[in-house]
Amino acid sequence: MLTPEKVIEYYFGIITVVGGLSVLLAVKYTLRRWRSFPKNGWKVGSFATALVGLIVASLLETPLLFLKTWIALAFAAGIIEESVKLLPMKFFERSPEWEKWRLVIGAGLFLGIIEGLMYTAGIFALNQPAYLVGVRIVLAGLHATWAAITIGFLLGERGWKRFTGLAFSMIAHALYDLPSLAMVDGYPGTVVAYLAGLSTGFLLVTPLMAKKAAEMAGRLVPEEGEGQDEVPENIEETEENEVTSSP
Repeated sequence: MLTPEKVIEYYFGIITVVGGLSVLLAVKYTLRRWRSFPKNGWKVGSFATALVGLIVASLLETPLLFLKTWIALAFAAGIIEESVKLLPMKFFERSPEWEKWRLVIGAGLFLGIIEGLMYTAGIFALNQPAYLVGVRIVLAGLHATWAAITIGFLLGERGWKRFTGLAFSMIAHALYDLPSLAMVDGYPGTVVAYLAGLSTGFLLVTPLMAKKAAEMAGRLVPEEGEGQDEVPENIEETEENEVTSSP
């Protein structure tokens, strides 16, 4: 008989392999676009908004933890955590769109890292299997990938299609959490296996969505000279005039 616990063991193995490969491909497409933008300081802004976002998400998700509504928690986590990654859009609303693109992806990365460190501490404190650390590393990459998909569509598309990436990221995130939480909620192994299959399907599609999002973000590439300090062409003439006019 296929027990929920056995399904989750297989599922975590799939996440480590399939999810890891998906993240690597998605990072490849995202970095290629990242390098097409001018250099800017994004780390501080991304880290600060990630920290704020994690606090907000924790406050909103805590009631569901106390109520032990595990299935609802999975969907809430997908919706809330993918939404708070967009906080740089509000805090840096005057920044160029390509800067917002970077800040949102950075917020997703830092949120995943901070969350991962907290869960990893719990893994060692509770003496849980070490392979779960690998699962957390993959999830940190997925957090950044989902943020890249969300912001790529949001800034690169038009009309209702702009929200395609956000919807995908929310669903993929919720499905990622569902198998484990369904097991905790007492669902049978067949249901947990079905949910694990759905989650795996979204993991397989993730690199394709990341590639599409990166292509659409190409519309944000500033024109030559934009975003860089401009030096007046007549600077030498100006300096000569200042020297001539000086006593």
